[in-house]
Amino acid sequence: MVVIKKYEPKYFEDVRQVCINTGPKEASTNPNMRDFILFTFCDYYLEQEPENVFILVDEETDTAQGYVFGARDFKTYIKNMKPYLKKVKKTGKENYRDAIGEILGHAIYSFKYPAHLHIDINEPFRGNGNGSRMISTLTEHMKKNKGVKSIMLIVGTSNKRGINFYNKNGFKTVRVLKGGTVMAKEL
Repeated sequence: MVVIKKYEPKYFEDVRQVCINTGPKEASTNPNMRDFILFTFCDYYLEQEPENVFILVDEETDTAQGYVFGARDFKTYIKNMKPYLKKVKKTGKENYRDAIGEILGHAIYSFKYPAHLHIDINEPFRGNGNGSRMISTLTEHMKKNKGVKSIMLIVGTSNKRGINFYNKNGFKTVRVLKGGTVMAKEL
């Protein structure tokens, strides 16, 4: 059985492994790609905004098999993301460019949608409403406890399954960019 729990530091490595498992295949074999993925899409949230992290835990093994996390507002996010960008820069120019591109994608829409989220779930734990329950848990938390009125995300434009999932969960397409589709939801 799986349950959604507030993040606890004991799940740090599990969450990072989910990030690697669900990222590009190269992340599991190339140390620079691994670090880029973790510094850009994971570590900030676990270390800077752990109160906005929820995990999908397999109760049988007490391991995190998925996560949803968010940044409450872009201004705080960009200020606290700077040390992670310095780490990304050490992984290579292309990775640094991609990390900046990810941040710029959020920056462009941050006035209307200051909060954003990321969600990933290991393949065997997808389905059965787990992702929808996780998004609902985070968005309700951010609305109730953080005063967030809207939230956005960026999904790969070719990720039709992801786009359909977000549509099902109340997100609307804001704009289709070169590498990703910006989606948002009013809370």
